Amino acid sequence: MEGSLMQANASYPLNRNLFIADNLSLLRHLDNQTIDLVCIDPPFAKNQTFIGSLRPPLTDDERRRELETLAAWGIGSERDAIDAGIDWPDAEDAAKFKDIWRWENDVHEEWIDRIDDDYPALAKAIDAARYTHSESTAAYLTYMATRLIEIHRVLKPSGSLYLHCDHNANAYLRLALDAVFGAQNFRNDLVWSYRTGGVSRRYWPRKHDTIMFYVKSAAYRHNPAQERVYYDKPFFTSATDDQGRSYADVFVRDVWEDIKPLINTSGERTGYPTQKPVALAERIILASTNPGDVVLDCFAGCAYVPVAAERNGRQWIACDISPRALTILRRQFAKFRYSVDGSQSADTPALITDADVITRSPFDLPERSDEDPSAPPAVKELPGRQFKVPASVIPEKDMLASKASTTPLALVPAPAARLAICSHRGAVRRNRLRAFRFALGCAGNAL
Repeated sequence: MEGSLMQANASYPLNRNLFIADNLSLLRHLDNQTIDLVCIDPPFAKNQTFIGSLRPPLTDDERRRELETLAAWGIGSERDAIDAGIDWPDAEDAAKFKDIWRWENDVHEEWIDRIDDDYPALAKAIDAARYTHSESTAAYLTYMATRLIEIHRVLKPSGSLYLHCDHNANAYLRLALDAVFGAQNFRNDLVWSYRTGGVSRRYWPRKHDTIMFYVKSAAYRHNPAQERVYYDKPFFTSATDDQGRSYADVFVRDVWEDIKPLINTSGERTGYPTQKPVALAERIILASTNPGDVVLDCFAGCAYVPVAAERNGRQWIACDISPRALTILRRQFAKFRYSVDGSQSADTPALITDADVITRSPFDLPERSDEDPSAPPAVKELPGRQFKVPASVIPEKDMLASKASTTPLALVPAPAARLAICSHRGAVRRNRLRAFRFALGCAGNAL
């Protein structure tokens, strides 16, 4: 689709902006409730560094362009890049990123302080990851949670979040998302199923990713997608195509098997080993936005979300911590016939020229025109709990008598409670301390 579809909505001032910055810095500079859709493919907490090879290899001109762009921002060395909070692009053809997490390397103390103060349920979810999984996963979850808080703030009431993950951390991310967005705003854990090489004989092949779908409120936007399903035999709701096959057009379910993963021969391939296909982002964008809506991808190293947004007439903002994203976005847009600047369209006149992209540095973030919501989210008050009484504590005949007389168990006469303790002493020893305390309570209440 052409970019003219964007006229359906008012022009967003940050449309077609690519920020090379820490995405948390960008998120904190965006106004409240300005984004229609956030679609992200963050690291998966795999505790490894992924290394691929750029396809095609990095050219001298591309390397020069990266360095000149950085120099114009006052970044002339790896030390300068670290000080600016971004990565320094390798001179080699490596397409790599780190997915290893440590408290001392990746988490700021003020993040923990804010979570402890304003999001106690989220703090407990992080502690659960520490106890049940590892310190590395807890550090990763803290990194993600801090960004999820900001993502929730910038989404419009009609907005949605799609977060791509896999088995390494999806259970913990689900807890974090429930704590930030509210469990009532969960909609789907979508399954993207695929068949690729590399299987184990020790467990079932892990051939799907999970996409968590959360909404900001009940006012969210959703345009159901349909797919055509063919059947061996006709039935009362099916139709017949020109080839005599029976089919029905049905709503796409929450298991997606029709979108193929990128393989080595795919034209979209950038060289990054975890790259996702544009078709995946297009399904999400078409389902949860209308033409002209604003899409944000703050982990945009492979540019598949900006390309999908541009192709479908949506406005978009992208952010990545690596300046290599400059090169990748130029390449990917050209594959889909879009120019990202004048020089590119001059080299290839057939490119569509109305997709010019503004590249912005970590020192050129937008100015906020509002403030964060003053009140933190309400803390859920937990009700008191009542527990099942083990039969070994109160004899069955006394329990039946209590039910028949509607007398609360706590008011069963003291002799009955003492009899229960004496005649079932062996059973009481096997019960938890809770049951023993209950028996003592029975005696105390009746005396």
